[in-house]
Amino acid sequence: MIRKLSSAIFLWLILFCNGGLSVRAQVSLQQAIQTMLERNMQIRQAQFGYDISEQNLIQSKKELYPNLSFGADNTNIYGLTFDQTSGQLIQGDAWTSYANAQVISSVEIFRGFQKVNQIRANKIQLAIDASEVDKVKNDLTLSVITNYLEAITNNELYEAAKQQVRLSSEQLRQDSIQFAVGNKTIADISQSENQVATDELSIMTSENAYELSMLNLKQLMEMSPDTTFELEKPDIAEIMAEYAVLSFDDVFQKALTTQPNIEQAGYNIALAKKNIDIAKGGYYPTLSLSGSYGTNYSSRAMTAGELPGTFVLRPFFDQVDANKSFRGGVGLTVPIFNNGRIKADINRAKLSYLQAQTADAIERRNLERTIGQAILDLKFANKQYFTSQVAFNTSRVAFEAIKERYDVGMANSIEMFTAQTNMNRAEFDMIRRKYEMVFRGKVIDYYIGNPITF
Repeated sequence: MIRKLSSAIFLWLILFCNGGLSVRAQVSLQQAIQTMLERNMQIRQAQFGYDISEQNLIQSKKELYPNLSFGADNTNIYGLTFDQTSGQLIQGDAWTSYANAQVISSVEIFRGFQKVNQIRANKIQLAIDASEVDKVKNDLTLSVITNYLEAITNNELYEAAKQQVRLSSEQLRQDSIQFAVGNKTIADISQSENQVATDELSIMTSENAYELSMLNLKQLMEMSPDTTFELEKPDIAEIMAEYAVLSFDDVFQKALTTQPNIEQAGYNIALAKKNIDIAKGGYYPTLSLSGSYGTNYSSRAMTAGELPGTFVLRPFFDQVDANKSFRGGVGLTVPIFNNGRIKADINRAKLSYLQAQTADAIERRNLERTIGQAILDLKFANKQYFTSQVAFNTSRVAFEAIKERYDVGMANSIEMFTAQTNMNRAEFDMIRRKYEMVFRGKVIDYYIGNPITF
Protein backbone atom coordinates (compact mmCIF):
# COMPACT_ATOMS: atom_id res chain seq x y z
CA MET A 1 0.00 0.00 0.00
CA ILE A 2 2.85 2.36 0.91
CA ARG A 3 4.65 1.46 -2.32
CA LYS A 4 1.54 2.25 -4.40
CA LEU A 5 1.07 5.51 -2.54
CA SER A 6 4.68 6.56 -3.14
CA SER A 7 4.31 5.70 -6.85
CA ALA A 8 1.13 7.78 -7.05
CA ILE A 9 2.92 10.72 -5.44
CA PHE A 10 5.81 10.26 -7.85
CA LEU A 11 3.48 10.32 -10.86
CA TRP A 12 1.73 13.40 -9.50
CA LEU A 13 5.07 15.16 -9.14
CA ILE A 14 6.01 14.36 -12.73
CA LEU A 15 2.70 15.63 -14.07
CA PHE A 16 2.95 18.71 -11.86
CA CYS A 17 6.46 19.42 -13.05
CA ASN A 18 5.31 19.10 -16.66
CA GLY A 19 2.76 21.80 -15.95
CA GLY A 20 5.37 24.48 -16.19
CA LEU A 21 7.63 24.37 -13.12
CA SER A 22 11.37 24.48 -13.68
CA VAL A 23 11.97 21.82 -11.02
CA ARG A 24 12.30 18.34 -12.48
CA ALA A 25 11.39 15.25 -10.51
CA GLN A 26 14.07 12.66 -9.90
CA VAL A 27 13.03 9.10 -10.63
CA SER A 28 14.84 6.23 -8.96
CA LEU A 29 15.26 2.86 -10.63
CA GLN A 30 12.85 1.33 -8.12
CA GLN A 31 10.21 3.98 -8.91
CA ALA A 32 10.63 3.40 -12.63
CA ILE A 33 10.12 -0.35 -12.18
CA GLN A 34 7.09 0.14 -9.91
CA THR A 35 5.47 2.54 -12.38
CA MET A 36 6.05 0.08 -15.21
CA LEU A 37 4.49 -2.74 -13.17
CA GLU A 38 1.39 -0.66 -12.48
CA ARG A 39 0.83 0.74 -15.97
CA ASN A 40 2.40 -1.45 -18.66
CA MET A 41 -0.08 -2.86 -21.19
CA GLN A 42 1.75 -6.17 -21.66
CA ILE A 43 1.24 -6.97 -17.99
CA ARG A 44 -2.46 -6.20 -18.30
CA GLN A 45 -2.65 -8.49 -21.33
CA ALA A 46 -1.02 -11.32 -19.40
CA GLN A 47 -3.37 -10.68 -16.48
CA PHE A 48 -6.36 -11.17 -18.79
CA GLY A 49 -5.05 -14.66 -19.61
CA TYR A 50 -4.94 -15.40 -15.88
CA ASP A 51 -8.49 -14.10 -15.44
CA ILE A 52 -9.75 -16.35 -18.26
CA SER A 53 -8.14 -19.39 -16.63
CA GLU A 54 -9.76 -18.42 -13.35
CA GLN A 55 -13.16 -18.45 -15.02
CA ASN A 56 -12.38 -21.86 -16.55
CA LEU A 57 -11.61 -23.18 -13.08
CA ILE A 58 -14.87 -21.83 -11.69
CA GLN A 59 -16.79 -23.40 -14.58
CA SER A 60 -15.14 -26.80 -14.14
CA LYS A 61 -16.15 -26.84 -10.47
CA LYS A 62 -19.75 -26.06 -11.38
CA GLU A 63 -19.77 -29.00 -13.80
CA LEU A 64 -20.04 -31.26 -10.72
CA TYR A 65 -23.52 -29.92 -9.91
CA PRO A 66 -26.78 -30.96 -11.58
CA ASN A 67 -28.10 -28.79 -14.38
CA LEU A 68 -31.63 -27.42 -14.30
CA SER A 69 -33.72 -26.00 -17.12
CA PHE A 70 -37.31 -24.92 -17.69
CA GLY A 71 -39.08 -25.12 -21.02
CA ALA A 72 -42.53 -24.15 -22.26
CA ASP A 73 -44.17 -23.85 -25.64
CA ASN A 74 -47.54 -23.17 -27.23
CA THR A 75 -48.60 -24.60 -30.62
CA ASN A 76 -51.62 -23.78 -32.77
CA ILE A 77 -52.67 -26.23 -35.53
CA TYR A 78 -55.39 -25.72 -38.10
CA GLY A 79 -57.21 -28.74 -39.47
CA LEU A 80 -56.24 -32.39 -39.14
CA THR A 81 -54.17 -33.31 -36.07
CA PHE A 82 -53.96 -35.96 -33.39
CA ASP A 83 -54.50 -34.56 -29.93
CA GLN A 84 -52.26 -36.56 -27.62
CA THR A 85 -53.69 -34.91 -24.54
CA SER A 86 -57.31 -35.94 -25.27
CA GLY A 87 -56.30 -39.04 -27.25
CA GLN A 88 -58.44 -38.29 -30.31
CA LEU A 89 -58.09 -37.50 -34.01
CA ILE A 90 -59.21 -33.96 -34.73
CA GLN A 91 -60.79 -33.27 -38.13
CA GLY A 92 -62.49 -30.31 -39.64
CA ASP A 93 -61.82 -26.67 -40.30
CA ALA A 94 -60.86 -25.49 -36.84
CA TRP A 95 -57.90 -24.40 -34.75
CA THR A 96 -56.43 -26.58 -32.03
CA SER A 97 -54.18 -25.09 -29.36
CA TYR A 98 -51.57 -27.07 -27.40
CA ALA A 99 -49.37 -25.94 -24.50
CA ASN A 100 -46.85 -27.75 -22.35
CA ALA A 101 -44.16 -26.98 -19.82
CA GLN A 102 -41.49 -28.99 -18.11
CA VAL A 103 -38.56 -28.74 -15.71
CA ILE A 104 -35.57 -30.97 -16.55
CA SER A 105 -32.48 -31.80 -14.50
CA SER A 106 -29.61 -34.21 -14.99
CA VAL A 107 -26.26 -34.93 -13.35
CA GLU A 108 -23.32 -37.19 -14.12
CA ILE A 109 -22.53 -39.33 -11.07
CA PHE A 110 -19.37 -40.86 -12.45
CA ARG A 111 -17.26 -40.34 -15.58
CA GLY A 112 -13.91 -41.88 -14.83
CA PHE A 113 -12.92 -39.02 -12.46
CA GLN A 114 -12.50 -36.82 -15.54
CA LYS A 115 -14.36 -33.89 -14.06
CA VAL A 116 -12.41 -34.00 -10.82
CA ASN A 117 -9.13 -34.29 -12.71
CA GLN A 118 -10.19 -31.42 -14.99
CA ILE A 119 -10.66 -29.22 -11.92
CA ARG A 120 -7.17 -30.13 -10.75
CA ALA A 121 -5.78 -29.49 -14.23
CA ASN A 122 -7.46 -26.07 -14.34
CA LYS A 123 -5.93 -25.21 -10.96
CA ILE A 124 -2.51 -26.05 -12.36
CA GLN A 125 -3.27 -24.01 -15.50
CA LEU A 126 -4.20 -21.07 -13.26
CA ALA A 127 -0.81 -21.37 -11.55
CA ILE A 128 0.88 -21.52 -14.97
CA ASP A 129 -0.85 -18.31 -16.05
CA ALA A 130 0.09 -16.66 -12.75
CA SER A 131 3.73 -17.54 -13.40
CA GLU A 132 3.31 -16.19 -16.95
CA VAL A 133 2.27 -12.84 -15.48
CA ASP A 134 5.37 -12.94 -13.26
CA LYS A 135 7.50 -13.83 -16.27
CA VAL A 136 6.22 -10.83 -18.23
CA LYS A 137 6.88 -8.62 -15.21
CA ASN A 138 10.41 -9.97 -14.89
CA ASP A 139 11.20 -9.50 -18.57
CA LEU A 140 9.90 -5.92 -18.51
CA THR A 141 11.80 -5.24 -15.29
CA LEU A 142 15.02 -6.28 -17.00
CA SER A 143 14.12 -3.98 -19.92
CA VAL A 144 13.63 -1.08 -17.50
CA ILE A 145 17.00 -1.79 -15.87
CA THR A 146 18.67 -1.91 -19.29
CA ASN A 147 17.17 1.33 -20.58
CA TYR A 148 17.57 3.14 -17.26
CA LEU A 149 21.31 2.38 -17.11
CA GLU A 150 21.70 3.08 -20.83
CA ALA A 151 20.13 6.48 -20.27
CA ILE A 152 22.49 7.24 -17.38
CA THR A 153 25.46 6.06 -19.42
CA ASN A 154 24.52 8.16 -22.45
CA ASN A 155 23.81 11.17 -20.25
CA GLU A 156 27.30 10.97 -18.71
CA LEU A 157 28.78 10.52 -22.17
CA TYR A 158 26.87 13.61 -23.24
CA GLU A 159 28.19 15.63 -20.29
CA ALA A 160 31.73 14.38 -20.96
CA ALA A 161 31.39 15.30 -24.64
CA LYS A 162 30.31 18.84 -23.69
CA GLN A 163 33.32 19.16 -21.43
CA GLN A 164 35.56 17.97 -24.24
CA VAL A 165 34.05 20.54 -26.61
CA ARG A 166 34.76 23.27 -24.08
CA LEU A 167 38.34 22.07 -23.81
CA SER A 168 38.91 21.89 -27.57
CA SER A 169 37.13 25.24 -28.15
CA GLU A 170 39.40 26.90 -25.60
CA GLN A 171 42.40 25.35 -27.31
CA LEU A 172 41.17 26.67 -30.67
CA ARG A 173 40.84 30.14 -29.15
CA GLN A 174 44.39 30.04 -27.79
CA ASP A 175 45.78 28.70 -31.08
CA SER A 176 43.99 31.49 -32.98
CA ILE A 177 45.72 34.04 -30.77
CA GLN A 178 49.07 32.35 -31.30
CA PHE A 179 48.42 32.16 -35.04
CA ALA A 180 47.75 35.89 -35.14
CA VAL A 181 51.20 36.60 -33.74
CA GLY A 182 52.87 34.00 -35.94
CA ASN A 183 53.52 31.32 -33.32
CA LYS A 184 51.11 28.77 -34.90
CA THR A 185 50.63 27.63 -38.47
CA ILE A 186 47.50 27.20 -40.53
CA ALA A 187 47.89 23.44 -40.03
CA ASP A 188 47.65 23.95 -36.27
CA ILE A 189 44.47 25.97 -36.66
CA SER A 190 42.95 23.37 -38.99
CA GLN A 191 43.79 20.62 -36.55
CA SER A 192 42.14 22.57 -33.72
CA GLU A 193 39.02 23.19 -35.78
CA ASN A 194 38.86 19.50 -36.70
CA GLN A 195 39.08 18.55 -33.03
CA VAL A 196 36.19 20.90 -32.17
CA ALA A 197 34.04 19.44 -34.97
CA THR A 198 34.86 15.89 -33.86
CA ASP A 199 33.90 16.66 -30.26
CA GLU A 200 30.68 18.36 -31.34
CA LEU A 201 29.78 15.25 -33.32
CA SER A 202 30.29 13.22 -30.14
CA ILE A 203 27.85 15.53 -28.37
CA MET A 204 25.17 14.97 -31.00
CA THR A 205 25.72 11.20 -31.01
CA SER A 206 25.55 10.83 -27.22
CA GLU A 207 22.59 13.22 -26.94
CA ASN A 208 20.63 11.24 -29.52
CA ALA A 209 21.47 7.98 -27.76
CA TYR A 210 20.34 9.48 -24.44
CA GLU A 211 17.03 10.67 -25.88
CA LEU A 212 16.39 7.28 -27.48
CA SER A 213 17.04 5.35 -24.26
CA MET A 214 14.82 7.81 -22.34
CA LEU A 215 12.06 7.35 -24.92
CA ASN A 216 12.27 3.58 -24.54
CA LEU A 217 12.12 3.93 -20.76
CA LYS A 218 9.06 6.20 -20.93
CA GLN A 219 7.31 3.78 -23.27
CA LEU A 220 7.89 0.94 -20.82
CA MET A 221 6.42 3.16 -18.09
CA GLU A 222 3.49 4.07 -20.40
CA MET A 223 4.34 7.77 -20.19
CA SER A 224 4.11 10.51 -22.78
CA PRO A 225 7.38 11.22 -24.64
CA ASP A 226 7.03 14.84 -23.46
CA THR A 227 7.31 13.79 -19.81
CA THR A 228 10.51 15.12 -18.24
CA PHE A 229 12.33 13.73 -15.23
CA GLU A 230 15.87 13.05 -14.08
CA LEU A 231 17.47 9.74 -13.26
CA GLU A 232 19.16 8.74 -10.03
CA LYS A 233 22.80 7.75 -10.39
CA PRO A 234 24.09 4.72 -8.47
CA ASP A 235 26.78 4.69 -5.80
CA ILE A 236 29.53 2.82 -7.62
CA ALA A 237 31.65 2.08 -4.55
CA GLU A 238 28.71 0.56 -2.68
CA ILE A 239 27.73 -1.62 -5.63
CA MET A 240 31.28 -2.89 -6.06
CA ALA A 241 31.38 -3.91 -2.39
CA GLU A 242 27.97 -5.59 -2.67
CA TYR A 243 29.12 -7.98 -5.39
CA ALA A 244 32.62 -8.54 -4.08
CA VAL A 245 31.88 -12.17 -3.15
CA LEU A 246 29.54 -14.24 -5.28
CA SER A 247 29.10 -18.00 -5.29
CA PHE A 248 27.69 -19.69 -8.37
CA ASP A 249 25.93 -22.37 -6.32
CA ASP A 250 24.27 -19.80 -4.04
CA VAL A 251 23.08 -17.67 -6.96
CA PHE A 252 21.85 -20.67 -8.95
CA GLN A 253 19.93 -22.21 -6.05
CA LYS A 254 18.22 -18.88 -5.31
CA ALA A 255 17.41 -18.41 -8.98
CA LEU A 256 15.72 -21.83 -9.08
CA THR A 257 13.23 -20.62 -6.46
CA THR A 258 12.59 -17.16 -7.89
CA GLN A 259 12.57 -17.45 -11.68
CA PRO A 260 9.05 -17.81 -13.19
CA ASN A 261 10.43 -19.86 -16.09
CA ILE A 262 11.47 -22.64 -13.72
CA GLU A 263 8.23 -22.45 -11.78
CA GLN A 264 6.20 -22.53 -14.99
CA ALA A 265 8.13 -25.55 -16.30
CA GLY A 266 7.32 -27.43 -13.09
CA TYR A 267 3.63 -26.59 -13.40
CA ASN A 268 3.66 -27.75 -17.02
CA ILE A 269 4.92 -31.15 -15.89
CA ALA A 270 2.12 -31.40 -13.32
CA LEU A 271 -0.47 -30.35 -15.91
CA ALA A 272 0.77 -32.90 -18.44
CA LYS A 273 0.61 -35.62 -15.80
CA LYS A 274 -2.94 -34.66 -14.91
CA ASN A 275 -3.92 -34.73 -18.58
CA ILE A 276 -2.86 -38.40 -18.64
CA ASP A 277 -5.35 -39.11 -15.85
CA ILE A 278 -8.05 -37.24 -17.76
CA ALA A 279 -7.37 -39.26 -20.90
CA LYS A 280 -7.45 -42.56 -18.96
CA GLY A 281 -10.88 -41.62 -17.65
CA GLY A 282 -12.24 -42.33 -21.11
CA TYR A 283 -11.96 -46.08 -20.43
CA TYR A 284 -14.43 -45.92 -17.53
CA PRO A 285 -18.22 -46.16 -17.76
CA THR A 286 -20.36 -43.05 -17.39
CA LEU A 287 -23.21 -43.09 -14.89
CA SER A 288 -25.82 -40.34 -14.92
CA LEU A 289 -29.15 -39.46 -13.35
CA SER A 290 -31.92 -37.46 -15.00
CA GLY A 291 -35.36 -36.30 -14.06
CA SER A 292 -38.13 -34.11 -15.40
CA TYR A 293 -41.48 -32.75 -14.31
CA GLY A 294 -44.05 -31.45 -16.79
CA THR A 295 -47.65 -30.94 -17.75
CA ASN A 296 -49.68 -29.96 -20.83
CA TYR A 297 -52.92 -28.42 -22.07
CA SER A 298 -55.15 -28.91 -25.13
CA SER A 299 -58.00 -26.80 -26.43
CA ARG A 300 -59.72 -30.07 -27.45
CA ALA A 301 -59.72 -31.69 -24.01
CA MET A 302 -63.39 -31.95 -22.97
CA THR A 303 -65.18 -32.82 -19.76
CA ALA A 304 -68.83 -33.65 -18.93
CA GLY A 305 -71.14 -30.63 -18.75
CA GLU A 306 -73.86 -29.89 -16.26
CA LEU A 307 -76.54 -31.41 -18.48
CA PRO A 308 -76.45 -35.12 -19.26
CA GLY A 309 -74.82 -35.93 -22.59
CA THR A 310 -73.14 -32.53 -22.89
CA PHE A 311 -69.39 -31.78 -22.93
CA VAL A 312 -67.50 -28.58 -22.27
CA LEU A 313 -63.82 -27.54 -22.56
CA ARG A 314 -61.90 -28.70 -19.54
CA PRO A 315 -60.54 -25.68 -17.59
CA PHE A 316 -56.85 -24.79 -18.04
CA PHE A 317 -55.77 -25.34 -14.44
CA ASP A 318 -57.72 -28.59 -14.21
CA GLN A 319 -55.75 -29.88 -17.22
CA VAL A 320 -52.44 -28.67 -15.79
CA ASP A 321 -53.13 -30.54 -12.57
CA ALA A 322 -54.49 -33.69 -14.21
CA ASN A 323 -51.85 -33.93 -16.94
CA LYS A 324 -48.75 -33.53 -14.74
CA SER A 325 -46.06 -36.18 -14.99
CA PHE A 326 -42.67 -36.93 -13.44
CA ARG A 327 -39.94 -38.91 -15.12
CA GLY A 328 -36.73 -40.20 -13.62
CA GLY A 329 -33.97 -42.26 -15.13
CA VAL A 330 -30.53 -43.74 -14.64
CA GLY A 331 -28.16 -43.91 -17.59
CA LEU A 332 -25.07 -46.09 -17.92
CA THR A 333 -22.70 -45.87 -20.87
CA VAL A 334 -19.84 -48.37 -21.15
CA PRO A 335 -17.18 -47.74 -23.80
CA ILE A 336 -16.39 -50.90 -25.75
CA PHE A 337 -14.79 -49.81 -28.99
CA ASN A 338 -14.13 -46.22 -29.98
CA ASN A 339 -11.76 -46.58 -32.95
CA GLY A 340 -8.68 -46.25 -30.72
CA ARG A 341 -9.37 -42.63 -29.82
CA ILE A 342 -8.88 -43.08 -26.06
CA LYS A 343 -5.61 -44.96 -26.50
CA ALA A 344 -4.37 -42.27 -28.86
CA ASP A 345 -5.39 -39.57 -26.36
CA ILE A 346 -3.45 -41.35 -23.62
CA ASN A 347 -0.37 -41.76 -25.81
CA ARG A 348 -0.46 -38.08 -26.77
CA ALA A 349 -0.82 -37.09 -23.12
CA LYS A 350 2.17 -39.26 -22.18
CA LEU A 351 4.27 -37.71 -24.94
CA SER A 352 3.27 -34.26 -23.73
CA TYR A 353 4.39 -35.28 -20.24
CA LEU A 354 7.81 -36.35 -21.54
CA GLN A 355 7.98 -33.14 -23.54
CA ALA A 356 7.23 -31.09 -20.41
CA GLN A 357 9.95 -32.91 -18.47
CA THR A 358 12.45 -32.22 -21.25
CA ALA A 359 11.42 -28.57 -21.35
CA ASP A 360 11.97 -28.34 -17.59
CA ALA A 361 15.47 -29.84 -17.95
CA ILE A 362 16.24 -27.38 -20.77
CA GLU A 363 15.06 -24.43 -18.67
CA ARG A 364 17.25 -25.51 -15.76
CA ARG A 365 20.23 -26.02 -18.04
CA ASN A 366 19.70 -22.63 -19.68
CA LEU A 367 19.39 -20.97 -16.27
CA GLU A 368 22.58 -22.66 -15.11
CA ARG A 369 24.39 -21.44 -18.21
CA THR A 370 22.92 -17.95 -17.87
CA ILE A 371 23.88 -17.63 -14.19
CA GLY A 372 27.41 -18.82 -14.92
CA GLN A 373 27.69 -16.33 -17.77
CA ALA A 374 26.23 -13.52 -15.63
CA ILE A 375 28.78 -14.07 -12.86
CA LEU A 376 31.65 -14.20 -15.36
CA ASP A 377 30.33 -11.05 -17.05
CA LEU A 378 30.18 -9.26 -13.70
CA LYS A 379 33.74 -10.24 -12.79
CA PHE A 380 34.98 -9.26 -16.24
CA ALA A 381 33.10 -5.96 -16.08
CA ASN A 382 34.78 -5.20 -12.74
CA LYS A 383 38.21 -5.85 -14.23
CA GLN A 384 37.38 -3.77 -17.30
CA TYR A 385 36.23 -0.87 -15.15
CA PHE A 386 39.43 -0.88 -13.11
CA THR A 387 41.50 -1.11 -16.29
CA SER A 388 39.54 1.71 -17.93
CA GLN A 389 40.12 3.90 -14.87
CA VAL A 390 43.87 3.33 -15.15
CA ALA A 391 43.76 3.97 -18.90
CA PHE A 392 41.86 7.23 -18.43
CA ASN A 393 44.15 8.50 -15.68
CA THR A 394 47.29 7.71 -17.65
CA SER A 395 45.91 9.22 -20.85
CA ARG A 396 44.94 12.37 -18.97
CA VAL A 397 48.43 12.69 -17.51
CA ALA A 398 49.90 12.16 -20.98
CA PHE A 399 47.57 14.80 -22.46
CA GLU A 400 48.45 17.36 -19.80
CA ALA A 401 52.19 16.75 -20.34
CA ILE A 402 51.96 17.07 -24.13
CA LYS A 403 49.72 20.14 -23.80
CA GLU A 404 52.39 21.88 -21.73
CA ARG A 405 54.95 21.05 -24.40
CA TYR A 406 52.55 22.13 -27.16
CA ASP A 407 51.91 25.50 -25.50
CA VAL A 408 55.64 26.27 -25.52
CA GLY A 409 56.15 24.95 -29.04
CA MET A 410 57.93 21.72 -28.13
CA ALA A 411 55.16 19.45 -29.53
CA ASN A 412 53.24 19.70 -32.79
CA SER A 413 49.49 19.81 -33.27
CA ILE A 414 49.25 16.16 -34.34
CA GLU A 415 50.85 15.00 -31.08
CA MET A 416 48.63 17.35 -29.11
CA PHE A 417 45.33 16.28 -30.60
CA THR A 418 46.28 12.61 -30.71
CA ALA A 419 46.77 12.80 -26.96
CA GLN A 420 43.46 14.63 -26.56
CA THR A 421 41.63 12.05 -28.69
CA ASN A 422 43.14 9.21 -26.66
CA MET A 423 42.04 10.88 -23.45
CA ASN A 424 38.51 11.44 -24.77
CA ARG A 425 38.18 7.83 -25.86
CA ALA A 426 39.51 6.61 -22.53
CA GLU A 427 36.98 8.73 -20.66
CA PHE A 428 34.10 7.47 -22.80
CA ASP A 429 35.27 3.89 -22.32
CA MET A 430 35.53 4.36 -18.54
CA ILE A 431 31.97 5.67 -18.37
CA ARG A 432 30.65 2.74 -20.40
CA ARG A 433 32.59 0.20 -18.34
CA LYS A 434 31.35 1.72 -15.10
CA TYR A 435 27.69 1.30 -15.94
CA GLU A 436 28.30 -2.01 -17.64
CA MET A 437 29.52 -3.21 -14.25
CA VAL A 438 26.40 -1.80 -12.55
CA PHE A 439 24.15 -3.47 -15.11
CA ARG A 440 25.83 -6.85 -14.67
CA GLY A 441 25.31 -6.56 -10.92
CA LYS A 442 21.64 -5.73 -11.33
CA VAL A 443 21.26 -8.76 -13.60
CA ILE A 444 22.41 -10.92 -10.69
CA ASP A 445 19.83 -9.22 -8.45
CA TYR A 446 17.21 -9.89 -11.10
CA TYR A 447 17.95 -13.63 -11.18
CA ILE A 448 18.03 -14.14 -7.42
CA GLY A 449 14.95 -12.01 -6.73
CA ASN A 450 16.64 -9.16 -4.83
CA PRO A 451 14.95 -5.72 -4.86
CA ILE A 452 16.24 -3.74 -7.87
CA THR A 453 17.58 -0.58 -6.28
CA PHE A 454 20.73 1.50 -6.25
